Amino acid sequence: MMKLAYRVFISSLFCLALAAVAFAQSTATADPSKRSGKDDRNTAPTIGTGGAMGGPTGLFTVYDGQTLRRGEYTFSAAYSNFDRDPGNADFTEVPLSFQVGVTNNIELFFNTDGYRAVKVNSPSNLSAFYLPNSRVRFNGVLTSGPAIILGPSGPGNGPLELASVFRPAGTAPFVQFPYVNGSAGNFGFPPGFFSGPLFGYPAGTFPLISTPIANSNGAANFPGLGSIYGSILPGIVFQTACFGGTGSNCAGGTVYPTVFTAAPSYLPDAPFINRTYGESSFSTFTAGGKIRFNNVNDWWGVALVAAYRFYGDSASDFGGFNQLQRGASPGGNRGDILITGAFDGRVRKWWNIAANVGYHWNSSVKGDFPGGTFTLLDRPDELLLSVGTDFPVNKYFQPIGEFRHIRYVGGRTPNAFENNPYEGLIGARIFPARWFGFSFGYRYHFNQQDRDSFDDDKFTASALVPCTPGGPTQGGGSCPQSGFFVSRSTVDGIPNGFAPSSDPHGFLFQAFIGRRNKRQNEIENKPADVTALTLSDEVIKLGCPAGQVPREGQSCNESTSVQVNTTAVDPENDVLTYNYTVSGGRIVGSGSNVTWDLSGLQPGTYTITAGVDDGCGLCGKTQTKTVTVEACDCVVRCSCPTLSVSGPAGITSPGETMTFTATAAGGTQANITYNWSVSAGTIESGQGTPSITVRTTRDMAGSSVTATVEIGGLDPACNCPRTASETAGVAPKPDAVMIDEFGKLPNDDIRGRLDIFFAELSNNPGNQGYIINYGTPKEIAAREKLITNHINFRKFDRSRITIVNGGASPDGTVRTKLYRIPPGADTPSR
Repeated sequence: MMKLAYRVFISSLFCLALAAVAFAQSTATADPSKRSGKDDRNTAPTIGTGGAMGGPTGLFTVYDGQTLRRGEYTFSAAYSNFDRDPGNADFTEVPLSFQVGVTNNIELFFNTDGYRAVKVNSPSNLSAFYLPNSRVRFNGVLTSGPAIILGPSGPGNGPLELASVFRPAGTAPFVQFPYVNGSAGNFGFPPGFFSGPLFGYPAGTFPLISTPIANSNGAANFPGLGSIYGSILPGIVFQTACFGGTGSNCAGGTVYPTVFTAAPSYLPDAPFINRTYGESSFSTFTAGGKIRFNNVNDWWGVALVAAYRFYGDSASDFGGFNQLQRGASPGGNRGDILITGAFDGRVRKWWNIAANVGYHWNSSVKGDFPGGTFTLLDRPDELLLSVGTDFPVNKYFQPIGEFRHIRYVGGRTPNAFENNPYEGLIGARIFPARWFGFSFGYRYHFNQQDRDSFDDDKFTASALVPCTPGGPTQGGGSCPQSGFFVSRSTVDGIPNGFAPSSDPHGFLFQAFIGRRNKRQNEIENKPADVTALTLSDEVIKLGCPAGQVPREGQSCNESTSVQVNTTAVDPENDVLTYNYTVSGGRIVGSGSNVTWDLSGLQPGTYTITAGVDDGCGLCGKTQTKTVTVEACDCVVRCSCPTLSVSGPAGITSPGETMTFTATAAGGTQANITYNWSVSAGTIESGQGTPSITVRTTRDMAGSSVTATVEIGGLDPACNCPRTASETAGVAPKPDAVMIDEFGKLPNDDIRGRLDIFFAELSNNPGNQGYIINYGTPKEIAAREKLITNHINFRKFDRSRITIVNGGASPDGTVRTKLYRIPPGADTPSR
């Protein structure tokens, strides 16, 4: 009673402290962001239970994205009944909570269980009922239940020490917590036979419940008490058989397990409960806060709920563990950290949805034993997923529906029949006033452990069965001298002897009262007016097309953009959204200063209308202005090319060709044509093109040629220069050049002079060779033959050399003259 009074006192102090904070907040300046009086949806605290902690603003168990406003607070008391497995347990809790709005976005809350009752309808499914201070009904008899335990560990060595061992029903003496050094029983051996040596104890003794063995991770090992997987909880035997014995106690035979689990089976919310009905109060306490991250007036909300949960009872002493065996709480020593992300959205005025993702970091259960502090159970963490919806049809009535799931995750003590519950909740809230109301609802456990839930499950386990050497064993054999044999269990579907669940139904009720800020009455919105609309230009003269320019004296716009400035006023200083409507073009930018782009429009008159929206639409006065787009008076842009003619670099030999080239630089050249004329000679090629070739004659020696080009295709209106000329000279007629003259010489000398002559012709490839021979016909014939043979011998081009008979020599002796004839030169006379 003193402990209960102490808890009530602490909880009352905490609630009074939060209430004082709320009242202090309420005396401050009124919060301008009150909830709208037109909003039918009210706020209330969650009930929680069955995983989620109650207290923060929300539905039944689902938190929404809302928070209490500054100065608001709520007291809540609820009654919640729900079902959990394994054990077909029926939980009844009375959660009490208080919440207060510290700011418009932050609320604090506190929650505790004013009352908790746990009714276990299938105690044989839970390992805690197989502890030494527990009794369970097995085969119609209330006795110590058959279990699969970790073999006791004595001071010596034994074959069953720390092994998975079968402990028959009725063989475990009653031993109170903390169990250590209590008798582990005789394991079904007949009187006079001592089982101690099988577990390392001296002959003539029974084994004891040994000191726990700590593990680096997870739960400790409890020899003679817990399971081989760690923890204080043993494995469960659902069915046994008898070989060689008679009667219900198998006298003279051996009892062995046929259906069993090596791992423990427990309720995560009450793992140590060993009463079919246990009651407790003020054992679990949760304190935390909720923060909304976005604006409180948004139609959607994102919030984070963070809390710390701690327990009033622990396994540190007999009284604390006794409370845990009444189902008071899980009993985590360091408490639990609870984090949940919440989102909600107002889909319609009458429809709101909310979704949660939460994670609970649950602490392990530790207890004090002879030899130190050890972990009794490594509790699982919890991943909580939920979605809810509510329908604020009016400010008095709010139907609610929820679906939630808890998945046990993280490193934990194995649970042979772990059940991750799926639950549905449906109900409603009634608000006689916005600051108090009632909740009522129905909840259903969708995946309770009924017969259908085991269709796809398969269980396999093995255990060592102590036996009397020579006595009967499983299969008709005899017990070996070692004093044990192996029993195996393989089950498909629901295990024989397992008590299925049959009651998935639950319900809840809540009453809450508090304080809510006065709702904001609807304020008439006074429209905003546009008082001035200013344009940078009211007339735009379009620019000229390519190749044209404005006529002299005209000024035309190259830019087709008009700068627009709008002046607007709102009596309530609301945030204004500027709106522009144009009959042509487009608006670039936003706000009071924008640009009106009129590019691409045809000449005409275009309008712009400016208005502003302060939340009610374009309710106020607008302003309209016009801009006239006109075509510019344009003329063709004259761009005359610069015309020039270039001729040959030097003088041209008579009879040769010379080239003249016209160049038009700059200006417009797209349609230029060329017409050439020359003062002398003949245009041999290129007429009509920028370049011509002119052929000279020998008669033109010493004169010059003037080439004139006239271009066409230019705009006559531009009066561009159209002709250009260039003069090139023709070289005077050249004379024949005597290279050599010789008379009678030895043939080799003549050949040497001919070689010099050939070299001269080679150096002047455009010249011809001319040879005149004088003498008697016989001498001339001989000289010509010598010359011809040497030409052929040197393989010189015969076509370049002309041999002429000069007749009789003036001096009566044979003589030869060698000439080089340049182009255009006359051949020498004989």
